[in-house]
Amino acid sequence: MLRRLSLRIALTVVFVGIGVLLMNLPGLLGRRHRPKLTLVPRWYFADSSGPAPGTPPPDSVAVVEALRQAMDPELHLSVVDMGLLDTVQVDTSGNVRVVLILTTPECPYYATIGGDALAEVRRLPGARRVQVRLEPNADWSPERLTEEGKRRFRELFGDGTRTGR
Repeated sequence: MLRRLSLRIALTVVFVGIGVLLMNLPGLLGRRHRPKLTLVPRWYFADSSGPAPGTPPPDSVAVVEALRQAMDPELHLSVVDMGLLDTVQVDTSGNVRVVLILTTPECPYYATIGGDALAEVRRLPGARRVQVRLEPNADWSPERLTEEGKRRFRELFGDGTRTGR
């Protein structure tokens, strides 16, 4: 019994060692940096029949307020409070273009975030053609959070001074 347990422990150590070696192989062969994961920016489009005659186009403040209703599904914060909003452009015809960044290129919620943002901006009176672009390769950091976003982060993760020990 003891011999069988020792064999299992030895095999586990060998396999873990092989795994660590394989993960570090590029660095051992001279590649010091991992290639940056890049994704193609995603676009979401919506065309409407156009605003009713005499309806003025929305202004950028109205677009930002509408985007406060588009929520990050993981943290339940608006894309504005999360600091994901990068650019808002509205022209005199009512065409709206929004660029959002992601917290990470691998964000599994990109489709939800983009679709929700598109739906919220489309609801604005005077919005004619709405474009939402998700830019996965832009640098996001916690400094982009609004005060509300920072308060919510502190609620969820603490103030950052605790180590969890």
